[in-house]
Amino acid sequence: MNDAATVTTTSDAQLLGEVLRHALDGIAVVETSDGIMKVAYGNATLAALLRRSEEWVAGHRLEDVEVEAPADPNLTNAGVGSRVRLKRVDGTLVDCERWAVMLSGGRMVLYYRPVPRNSPGALAAALERSSGVSTEEQLLEMLVRDWSIGQRDGRSVTLMHFEIDSWADYLEIFGRGASDNVLRQVGRTIASVMKRASDVVARSGQGGFLVLGVSMEADAALHFADQIVSRIRSLSIHHPRSVTGKFLTVSAGVVTAKPPRGATHATMLGATQVAVGEATASGGNRAIRGEI
Repeated sequence: MNDAATVTTTSDAQLLGEVLRHALDGIAVVETSDGIMKVAYGNATLAALLRRSEEWVAGHRLEDVEVEAPADPNLTNAGVGSRVRLKRVDGTLVDCERWAVMLSGGRMVLYYRPVPRNSPGALAAALERSSGVSTEEQLLEMLVRDWSIGQRDGRSVTLMHFEIDSWADYLEIFGRGASDNVLRQVGRTIASVMKRASDVVARSGQGGFLVLGVSMEADAALHFADQIVSRIRSLSIHHPRSVTGKFLTVSAGVVTAKPPRGATHATMLGATQVAVGEATASGGNRAIRGEI
């Protein structure tokens, strides 16, 4: 890490920044001034853990980012296995392992790694490590909750299902490492459009993503889905076996409805799966509105 710190003063700083930004672990560079620890930099995975924007993370005091501020302000005892608990924008918590590397000039680098879900005390809301977004398990828990509230209060629920076109072919050609990097790019592109604090983005299956939103108009939901489809195409990720052209694309199914009494959240899940299947069968690289 000392070598990495040296690189930041060279012409390779931009390259190092990209490496840190796409790291699977949450990374924060912290600076101490007058006894106050502030986050100078937080990468995209840390922002995803907190469900915040990368811009929000930087500049905040460390205790504003963490529920449990370190007892040792110099983190001299921090290491692998040191547990912290991060607080998300919606108030939920995620348990992490953290270790720290001290740098010169009152700076240090903190690495946050979500505790595996099968570990004692781990939360089901752990980060989906390959894409930097939430787990399908957590999204479905929130869908059940929002579905119940919608049945009671008449509030609309939106569910989007995105599938990467010809994903099995991409995985076969480029392998797991490159494919995981693509999943992170796609997940972050989706999250860059769905910016509301109540929106949840999660992985689903091999090359799929789900988006959950509440109190959204049907036309607005379809517009967001169309925007995501367009932005992912604009990433210009080369896909030699894509059925939609030479670049990687996604298909989407979008359902917005006020949950009818007597129906379960599975009704909405099924409707989005039918809609995304229609989008794929129609040639891909498009979003189709489904109905319950």
